[in-house]
Amino acid sequence: MKPLLNRIKTISSVLYYCALAHFALFILFIIIAMFDHRQLLGVNLWFKPIKFSISIVIYCLTWPLLLQYLPFGLVKRQFARFTVFAMSYEMFAVASQAGRGQLSHYNHSSAYNLFIYILMGVVIILQTLFALYIGIQFFKVKATHTTPAMLWAIRLGIIMACFFAFEGGVMSAKMSHTIGAADGGPGLPIFNWSRIAGDLRIAHFMGLHALQILPLFVLLTKYRSARPTIAFALFFFASVSLLLFNALLGRPLL
Repeated sequence: MKPLLNRIKTISSVLYYCALAHFALFILFIIIAMFDHRQLLGVNLWFKPIKFSISIVIYCLTWPLLLQYLPFGLVKRQFARFTVFAMSYEMFAVASQAGRGQLSHYNHSSAYNLFIYILMGVVIILQTLFALYIGIQFFKVKATHTTPAMLWAIRLGIIMACFFAFEGGVMSAKMSHTIGAADGGPGLPIFNWSRIAGDLRIAHFMGLHALQILPLFVLLTKYRSARPTIAFALFFFASVSLLLFNALLGRPLL
């Protein structure tokens, strides 16, 4: 693990330290949740900051491992810096609203709450568009420092993650993530996905993690050819799309 972290730090120190800071926040939020038992939509209000902080850790540690294969140095540095800004604001919005006992998402109960939510949406859209641009740049890269399988995993992983990131627009338009019931009903352990209605967060979550799942598929299978990777990516995309379709019909996962 230490050699891997050192490698990430060498590739992008700003993303490495951003991940480190959010891991510290992850621990802090767990400690706070042990003493602050206030609830929001039926769960501890620090549950969302805990989830977001560890997600940001994974996100920031993943990108350097992908960016190492992109030769465009200036673009990589700009992307890394903007990612740190975007993730930091996202964390500020989610954690500060939790501290106030307020929802960070879909909250239009006051001008301030709406401003925080809209600005968060703008920042994440810009971050996703920048990531999509990076994904497109990978189509200009040749498989000289990695295998065709890994290169296609990176390309399709980024594109797919961006596609399902934009699913957040559907939730924003609805001002909720549940189809067929109000937000905050009975949920699955840990993830809190609805057990009684359709939940748009499931496909959103799975699609975002194409960024890690597709490269991991290549690492675990040791495929070198692009064809099995593309086939797996298509299967994964179809599966997550079915999860989205199922949620839009108002059906729970289980």
